[in-house]
Amino acid sequence: MNIVEQRIDELVSMRQRLSETQIEDGKWDWFLNREIIELEQKKNARLAGRTLGLRTRLKSLVLLILSPSARESKGEGA
Repeated sequence: MNIVEQRIDELVSMRQRLSETQIEDGKWDWFLNREIIELEQKKNARLAGRTLGLRTRLKSLVLLILSPSARESKGEGA
Protein backbone atom coordinates (compact mmCIF):
# COMPACT_ATOMS: atom_id res chain seq x y z
CA MET A 1 0.00 0.00 0.00
CA ASN A 2 1.45 3.37 -0.95
CA ILE A 3 1.38 6.63 0.98
CA VAL A 4 -1.70 8.01 -0.79
CA GLU A 5 -3.73 4.88 -0.06
CA GLN A 6 -2.58 4.93 3.57
CA ARG A 7 -3.67 8.54 3.97
CA ILE A 8 -7.06 7.81 2.39
CA ASP A 9 -7.54 4.93 4.82
CA GLU A 10 -6.58 7.17 7.77
CA LEU A 11 -9.04 9.87 6.74
CA VAL A 12 -11.86 7.37 6.17
CA SER A 13 -11.15 5.85 9.57
CA MET A 14 -11.23 9.30 11.23
CA ARG A 15 -14.53 10.10 9.54
CA GLN A 16 -16.04 6.78 10.65
CA ARG A 17 -14.93 7.24 14.26
CA LEU A 18 -16.20 10.81 14.39
CA SER A 19 -19.52 9.84 12.82
CA GLU A 20 -20.22 7.69 15.88
CA THR A 21 -20.23 10.74 18.18
CA GLN A 22 -21.09 13.64 15.87
CA ILE A 23 -24.34 14.59 14.18
CA GLU A 24 -24.08 14.07 10.42
CA ASP A 25 -24.93 17.61 9.35
CA GLY A 26 -21.99 18.35 7.05
CA LYS A 27 -20.45 20.83 9.48
CA TRP A 28 -17.62 18.69 10.78
CA ASP A 29 -16.77 16.25 7.96
CA TRP A 30 -16.56 18.56 4.95
CA PHE A 31 -12.79 18.91 5.22
CA LEU A 32 -12.24 15.16 5.53
CA ASN A 33 -14.52 14.51 2.55
CA ARG A 34 -12.69 17.09 0.43
CA GLU A 35 -9.27 15.66 1.29
CA ILE A 36 -10.42 12.11 0.55
CA ILE A 37 -11.79 13.16 -2.85
CA GLU A 38 -8.59 15.02 -3.78
CA LEU A 39 -6.40 12.08 -2.77
CA GLU A 40 -8.59 9.63 -4.69
CA GLN A 41 -8.32 11.84 -7.78
CA LYS A 42 -4.54 11.83 -7.45
CA LYS A 43 -4.51 8.05 -7.01
CA ASN A 44 -6.80 7.54 -10.03
CA ALA A 45 -4.69 9.86 -12.19
CA ARG A 46 -1.57 7.89 -11.36
CA LEU A 47 -3.33 4.63 -12.12
CA ALA A 48 -4.37 6.01 -15.49
CA GLY A 49 -0.75 6.84 -16.27
CA ARG A 50 -1.23 10.58 -16.18
CA THR A 51 0.84 12.87 -14.04
CA LEU A 52 -1.28 15.04 -11.81
CA GLY A 53 0.29 17.25 -9.21
CA LEU A 54 -2.06 17.48 -6.28
CA ARG A 55 -2.24 21.23 -5.84
CA THR A 56 -4.27 22.81 -3.16
CA ARG A 57 -6.44 25.75 -4.07
CA LEU A 58 -4.11 28.03 -2.14
CA LYS A 59 -1.03 26.80 -4.02
CA SER A 60 -2.81 27.28 -7.35
CA LEU A 61 -3.79 30.81 -6.37
CA VAL A 62 -0.24 31.67 -5.29
CA LEU A 63 1.14 30.33 -8.56
CA LEU A 64 -1.34 32.46 -10.52
CA ILE A 65 -0.32 35.54 -8.56
CA LEU A 66 3.40 34.92 -8.89
CA SER A 67 3.41 33.92 -12.55
CA PRO A 68 2.87 37.42 -14.03
CA SER A 69 5.61 38.96 -11.88
CA ALA A 70 8.01 36.18 -12.85
CA ARG A 71 7.32 36.84 -16.55
CA GLU A 72 7.83 40.59 -16.08
CA SER A 73 11.17 40.02 -14.38
CA LYS A 74 12.28 38.02 -17.43
CA GLY A 75 11.07 40.75 -19.82
CA GLU A 76 8.20 38.64 -21.11
CA GLY A 77 5.43 40.80 -19.66
CA ALA A 78 2.93 42.72 -21.79
